[in-house]
Amino acid sequence: MWVFGYGSLIWKVDFPYEEKRVGYITGFSRRFWQGSTDHRGVPGKPGRVVTLVEDPEGCVWGVAYKLPTGREQEVKSYLDYREKCGYQVITVTFHPRPPHPPPPSQTLLYIGSQDNPDYLGPAPLEEIANQIVSSTGPSGKNTEYLFQLADALRTILPEDSDAHLFSLETLVRERIRNGQKHLHTQTG
Repeated sequence: MWVFGYGSLIWKVDFPYEEKRVGYITGFSRRFWQGSTDHRGVPGKPGRVVTLVEDPEGCVWGVAYKLPTGREQEVKSYLDYREKCGYQVITVTFHPRPPHPPPPSQTLLYIGSQDNPDYLGPAPLEEIANQIVSSTGPSGKNTEYLFQLADALRTILPEDSDAHLFSLETLVRERIRNGQKHLHTQTG
């Protein structure tokens, strides 16, 4: 059993696996449209984390993990709990980055669908950036989630030019810099 990671499963690998492969899936785009009230926000003030939205021209890079033989259900149960707020599991075709052998045929994907209660949907990037800057939850600041994902993609997947992710990262970093300048002006 393989599981495809496109968000925190890329950089926060807190589960056992036998093998991992870098690659991509098609037919989707990564977007910060899923609300998080259990990790990067709280009820009433959700953070924003990534989900995938259907996009016929889309391609999402990430990492597929082979769950340990004999422990697949145990590890999947853990991942089901970790990805509990609004995510459902579907099966997709994973395309490993060459020169790996043919793709695993059954790659599981956790996706926050539009009909789940934590789905926030599209918004202007400026609004999403403001929400990320101001959100914190039990797993930490929402900015950490964004920066860890952007850094991981640059390191592991330099071929991924995810405009949504990297534009959002730029906006959030600008807001943090401008906020710090504003604080220094007020206190200085």
